[in-house]
Amino acid sequence: MKLSIRQKALLIILIYALIMFIAFATFKTLLHVFVFSLVSVLVVNFLLRVLMRIKVPYPIAVTLSLLIYFGVLIYAFVNIIPPVFKQVNSFYEFMKNILDSKYWENYLVDNPELSEIIGKIAEWASPKINELITTLAVNLAKSVPNFLVVIFYSILFTVYITIYTNWTTKSLPGLFPKKVRGLVEDFLKKLGIALSSYVDVLLLGAFIVSISFYVLFSFYLPEYKILLAFWGFVTNFIPIVGVVIEWIPILIVSLGLGLKNFIIVNIVVMLIHLGAFLFFIFIMKKRADINPVLMLIFIFLVGILYGLVGTFFAVPVAIFFVTLWNEFVKNELEI
Repeated sequence: MKLSIRQKALLIILIYALIMFIAFATFKTLLHVFVFSLVSVLVVNFLLRVLMRIKVPYPIAVTLSLLIYFGVLIYAFVNIIPPVFKQVNSFYEFMKNILDSKYWENYLVDNPELSEIIGKIAEWASPKINELITTLAVNLAKSVPNFLVVIFYSILFTVYITIYTNWTTKSLPGLFPKKVRGLVEDFLKKLGIALSSYVDVLLLGAFIVSISFYVLFSFYLPEYKILLAFWGFVTNFIPIVGVVIEWIPILIVSLGLGLKNFIIVNIVVMLIHLGAFLFFIFIMKKRADINPVLMLIFIFLVGILYGLVGTFFAVPVAIFFVTLWNEFVKNELEI
């Protein structure tokens, strides 16, 4: 059976993708560098587009976008992350104390059955949280050398890919036979637009959640407002599943605020995430034609294959396959 040009392009793209996925599974550092570099390049590209819209000359816009991005990262490492790490231990003790004190029994005096169920969940969760914190601390200590390597190469890739964007985008189709390059160029262009939209929405949502958390917990848990704002920012980079991961410690610590404040805090958190989620889904459905169910499936599968980093990498993988499907497979099935 003779393959059409479109089918050949699809086959070659899938072969390259398979090679990359195998390499990522074999060399985790490669995956980490790729994910961090991809996100960094797309964020810098977002800043670049904003500067270009206000008529900043391209060379100056590239320089400013890189300076702004790395300036924010340096500021975070110097002024935000150290306080966050200082608060982690006391926050853990505070959370553990709430579980041990069984505050919910005061709220559920008239509902002993529910109180007993929550008590059993708390008894199960308390040692699990302790194991998780210990595991994270050990893994963090072991990962410091690898982390430095990832940061070093990610910075290099971000700077050079941003500066040589035109060269990079023109060179990629050169990896494919001449007959399919036109199709590949069109595919890569649409993939780039979809990925850029994804990062733009995700970044905006992360900032909205983080700032909202900072304001909210300035009133209810002022000693942990920086930690919880940072936590909201990071977990927002895992669509759908990140909300559940984020909400667990908030549910626990808000138990110690009294029934009224517990309800207020969690309703406000729910409204914040509902707004961010609807905005995310609306934009992604419009720009990338991807639905929440598909995202959830990819987060689950890629997370199993590549671990925690895979959860951050999952939706871009989903976008890749959806774009591939729309460009090369969908029309073939309708013939």
